[in-house]
Amino acid sequence: MLNFNLNKMLISRFENTDIERHILEFENKYAFKFPVEYREMLQRYNGGDTPDTTFKINKISSDLEGFFGLGDAEVFLNYSSLEKSSWLSLFLKDGFIPIGTNVFGDYVLIGIAEKNEGKVFFYFHDRGKRYIELTSDFKSFVKQCKSQKIGHVRSIEERRNGMISNGLGDKITIQKIAAWQAEIDKYGNIKQEELVL
Repeated sequence: MLNFNLNKMLISRFENTDIERHILEFENKYAFKFPVEYREMLQRYNGGDTPDTTFKINKISSDLEGFFGLGDAEVFLNYSSLEKSSWLSLFLKDGFIPIGTNVFGDYVLIGIAEKNEGKVFFYFHDRGKRYIELTSDFKSFVKQCKSQKIGHVRSIEERRNGMISNGLGDKITIQKIAAWQAEIDKYGNIKQEELVL
């Protein structure tokens, strides 16, 4: 993939048909309210993929795979997937709702309790129960995220030829070709837009 540097955050939104109903059902089911700025993002984008997005805030450097959504959101970034794990109940009990994740399975969360409402936090999935404050609100978090626009996605033939010309033809496997195809399927027709609040 060719990437073009930008100084803003890009998102590939999820389907948001009937999103207000999905938001209300989820809030009622778990007896909380999404903070206003994040709720507005859900209404507009229903979460979304954020490929090639990174941030560095308060000594935390991370990528951001995407924001969670509801209803017809992608499976990996759907709140329904979180409901099947113990993470959601743990975070809700502590006064947080996860809003995004990175490639390692760490979480970006937003406060939903009176003491932390609207503040954005980071949680390492493998370092014990510690919430690290990133920003005082969601809008400030988005301003700190930088994305790269996805350009040309190389075909399987282009990738195969590149490996062969570099003397790595023997490393081309069925699994590698399947991974290439999955990347092509995901990024070949992606529609990125600036995340605007």
